[in-house]
Amino acid sequence: MLDDKYAYLILSLLYLLAWFVVFFKSPWKSGMIKVGIIGGLMGIIAEVWYFHDYWRPPMIWKTGWPGIEDFIIGFAMFGVGGYIHSSFTKKEIDFERQTAAKNRDFFILWLIGCASLTVFSLILNIHSGYVTFLTFMGLATYIWIQRPDLIKLSLISGFATLAIVMVIYYITFGLLYPDFWDKYGMLNNEPILGYKIFDIPVSEMLWHFGWAVLCSMFRGYRNGVYYKEASPIGA
Repeated sequence: MLDDKYAYLILSLLYLLAWFVVFFKSPWKSGMIKVGIIGGLMGIIAEVWYFHDYWRPPMIWKTGWPGIEDFIIGFAMFGVGGYIHSSFTKKEIDFERQTAAKNRDFFILWLIGCASLTVFSLILNIHSGYVTFLTFMGLATYIWIQRPDLIKLSLISGFATLAIVMVIYYITFGLLYPDFWDKYGMLNNEPILGYKIFDIPVSEMLWHFGWAVLCSMFRGYRNGVYYKEASPIGA
């Protein structure tokens, strides 16, 4: 059995493998890479909200923030969550419906998300697992109200990403490191969050589902992009 310090790295690399599958099938490869780099940086920053009450995983260099694992998994999560719909649904851009970009609105939503995590988790001490899921879904609902055409796409992305996460997490924590969350997680005393299915904390399922639902709409919402069913070849 490999040392516990490799668990997070294995998880990150398995997620990166899923990223490569989506990347291979996605028509928007340059966008995946650009978004992934932003995601990698956010993966490092995000531990500010999670190390105090969610988990404290050992890493290949040390235990604590930051780690190369944070960048890898952030890179992969942004790409998988944001572009999985482009790989497994027959959608293409509807250039006849494109509207003006909403960069300012998108930036405000990002600030609201960061503020929510900071105020409710770090200041009011509500567990970051609850705060994260509710923040993701709250922001997603706001986008749904403005862009109901993205609801189906976002839910498909959420469930597809959840299915991938279940496989990745079962390999890592069900087979290789079954006691990982008991050692390094801070979820056991939390209702709902601490429950496990196939040795996978429910909190992780909620986190990745909520993230994919939200992230999958970023491109359409921010850039004013609409999608349509792909035209039959030769039509």
